[in-house]
Amino acid sequence: MTERFDILRSWVRVAADRAVERISGTKAASMTKLLLERLTQQRWRLSDEALTAAAAHAEGVDSAMVACHSGRMFVDASMTNGNEVQFSLAPRSVRFAPRGAKEISFDVEPPDAHNNSIVGALAGCIAKATWPMIAPANAIDVGSAIVERENPGRLRVDLRSVPAVRRFATTQAAAMIFDVLELESLRIEPGALALKLKLPQLTP
Repeated sequence: MTERFDILRSWVRVAADRAVERISGTKAASMTKLLLERLTQQRWRLSDEALTAAAAHAEGVDSAMVACHSGRMFVDASMTNGNEVQFSLAPRSVRFAPRGAKEISFDVEPPDAHNNSIVGALAGCIAKATWPMIAPANAIDVGSAIVERENPGRLRVDLRSVPAVRRFATTQAAAMIFDVLELESLRIEPGALALKLKLPQLTP
């Protein structure tokens, strides 16, 4: 088992090095470090605290709490207009296309109880975890993504609509970064949302 694990770690490192070579002409050494960090770890966790902070910074939110358990993200928020919002999200699918859409979708319950601003802010948090170079490390609010209804009980978000992603998209390295760091799946764990990244192909 140890030998197989070492081989896997070596393969991951080679994939990361190949990816870095493709953006080595850019000026950001810190970007390279972040890229290597994401590719070698491959898996990232967004804690309840991180998700709560993102939701609390959504437009129109006075206070919020997000808790991950039982396969869902449970959101409880007080709005500045005095309303209370309670809903849950279950990751449904991830669709990343080369030079194309970077979409995630959630099943929402109850279907009409969600708040688009909060869902968009959570998507922004996911975008920053996937592409940490889109904003400073201490940035909590990267903007809210555009949320669309796929069907009565499902919401779809294109991470490219997150304001920080749109700004980063104008940089030299953006297209390469977005194609190298691809989200493979989202999964609810007790106390966190787990992100799994797809390794880049080992091409000459």
